[in-house]
Amino acid sequence: MIAMSEHIYTSDPDSNAVICRNAIALADKALASAKGGTPARATLLRQKATAINNLAATYFIYGELDSALACFRHARTIHQTNGSPSGVADAWNNESMIHEARGDHAQQRRCLNEAVRVYRTSTDRSRLAAALNNIGQYHVARGAMDSALVYLDSSLQAYREAKDERGMAHALLNIGMNHKQRGRPAEALERFLASEEVYVRIGDRNALSTCLNNIASVYQEQGMAEQALRYYHRALDINIALADRVGQAENHMNMGATLDEQGELDMALEEFQKSLDLFIATGDRRGEAMVRGHLGNLWKNKGERKKALEELKRSLALGKELDTPQEHSTALYKMGHLFEDEDRLDSALFYYTAALELDRNSEDRGSESSALYSIANVRLKQGRTKEAKSLAEEALAIAQRSGSPLNIMRAAQVLHEALAKQGDWSKAMEILELHQQMKDSLNNAENTKKTVRLQMRYDFDRKQMADSIAHVATLAELDNERRIAVLEGEQARNRSWAIGIGGLLLLGGGGLVYRIDRRRRKERFERDAALLQMQALRTQMNPHFIFNALNSINHYVQENERDLASGFLTKFARLMRLVLENSRHDEVPLAQDLEALQLYMDLEQVRLNNRFRYDLDIDPIIDQEATRVPPLVLQPFVENAIWHGLSRKEGAGLLKLLVKQVSGMLVMTVEDDGVGREAATGFSGPMTTTKTSMGTGITQERLAMLGKQRGGEAGFRYVEVPEGTCVEVRLPLAQEASA
Repeated sequence: MIAMSEHIYTSDPDSNAVICRNAIALADKALASAKGGTPARATLLRQKATAINNLAATYFIYGELDSALACFRHARTIHQTNGSPSGVADAWNNESMIHEARGDHAQQRRCLNEAVRVYRTSTDRSRLAAALNNIGQYHVARGAMDSALVYLDSSLQAYREAKDERGMAHALLNIGMNHKQRGRPAEALERFLASEEVYVRIGDRNALSTCLNNIASVYQEQGMAEQALRYYHRALDINIALADRVGQAENHMNMGATLDEQGELDMALEEFQKSLDLFIATGDRRGEAMVRGHLGNLWKNKGERKKALEELKRSLALGKELDTPQEHSTALYKMGHLFEDEDRLDSALFYYTAALELDRNSEDRGSESSALYSIANVRLKQGRTKEAKSLAEEALAIAQRSGSPLNIMRAAQVLHEALAKQGDWSKAMEILELHQQMKDSLNNAENTKKTVRLQMRYDFDRKQMADSIAHVATLAELDNERRIAVLEGEQARNRSWAIGIGGLLLLGGGGLVYRIDRRRRKERFERDAALLQMQALRTQMNPHFIFNALNSINHYVQENERDLASGFLTKFARLMRLVLENSRHDEVPLAQDLEALQLYMDLEQVRLNNRFRYDLDIDPIIDQEATRVPPLVLQPFVENAIWHGLSRKEGAGLLKLLVKQVSGMLVMTVEDDGVGREAATGFSGPMTTTKTSMGTGITQERLAMLGKQRGGEAGFRYVEVPEGTCVEVRLPLAQEASA
């Protein structure tokens, strides 16, 4: 019965009530005959409490709050008797919902805090995290965003302690929403992107869709249409796969709004129409009202007044029918604008006044201020200056109380004009100064927004580049694996043929020929396989290097003056062009590889504010143009020296690179006077260690493959030095044949 109740209590409350009452009666009957203190009795008490809790849910759905509250408290008493802290805490959480519905926020907060207190005594960190999140959401609803953030951060920490990835993602999403509501788009985006990574990893597509929509909305609010549309499209793909037609409708509506803002009216119209069709098909009247409001505004911008009026009237009718004040008020406001633009002031006044009444009833202060100054502006146009002045003053006072610079600026503009018409120049100039202050404030905010937008665009491009590079690298690795498998297959077939032929030759005294042929085929296979594996490793090396270089730029942009970023990026572009050119070849001239390495060190010098210098010493007997080396062979060791040795040293450091020729070998040494390998390990976190081992690990494999290709040993070793770290790279000398 309990399982059935759990399945239907939200979808069929009436049946659930019957099931729960029967379950409670059966539990009471069993408890009356059960022996005290037995495990069976504890189980019966737990089941009875669950049935009472589910019965309370039915009462809550039907608005019978007193009955629901009595049930939740009864369940809590049973859990206390039964020694179940989690059950007690759940009951406190449930009781808080009753107080929230009643508007008794003090009691709601008390219950939520009791739930947290009890959860802290249990070992269930996930439930504690959920309770902390509930308190955070309580503060969000009260507008106390700072307090909310404290609890949401605590919730995230508890989920981390529980190693609950889904909970962590939810917490990150909620923290992102907190930052978004507080006007902190960069912080919001950071949390949303972190949440996205987890949802992708655990395969939670429903939550991922919500997350992607939030990311898109941040980009949309920052005027970054291309980025917003990419994320809306990703969310749409997921909703199509999930057959979530309402989600698809919302995605199309959001994409339409983004395109409308960009002036792409025909494309926006197409998206709005798709959204409208889906909302109608699913019977979502509220969604239909919203998208028809968008359509009305779009047709107005296209100069199609008749179509605009038709859509806005439908939106109005739906808003009124559904009793949704916000959508209804928005439609009225748009109707008012439509008529005011046509100079039909009486009609505009009618709709603005109706919107004002709705806004006052719903206590929407921002919209109330907007409606008031819109009415004031109409009255001003009608020559009713005294009334316009009074309405504008009221609009200004509300805007100042609600702290809306945009509404203050607009109300002050109307009030200034009214005072000027009345000849009250002293007061008019005072209000004009307020208008200008708000305008300057908004301009400053817009400039800040532009700065944030640049950083966000950079972060977006970096992520797209990293994703693209990773994708290309994966494809290349798969292709190389396929080709290696083909070679292995060919070797196996050749071996079979060789064995057969060899048998015949041996029979005829030709065993020597067979062995020579077999050795030749084996050597050729190993060379080809080594070449392909080298190519696969190179596809891994390039994204690793680019990722770290982009991180350097990110650090520089954040920590140094932005006006220097352009020069830094120009040098980075030169480096990328050289790296990508080199990556097309298995080997490049030593001079060309050293040029890329010097560019890299120059960039790192700037990033670290010249906290180190470097010396490059090349043996004069080496022909740098003729000597061939694998591209980026030294870069991981130089990177480690800078990031883990020199950057953590107090004072200026020195990086020395020595290249010499010794007995047919090319010996390259990278030495720094930084903190040393042991000290650097103490500084490193897991991610740093992973990146370091990745770079050096790939290089080690590349050198091993190179040794097979060149028929000699290649590798690297660490050399003991009095201060810092020294690594020596050795590979067989290879030179391009002279013409």
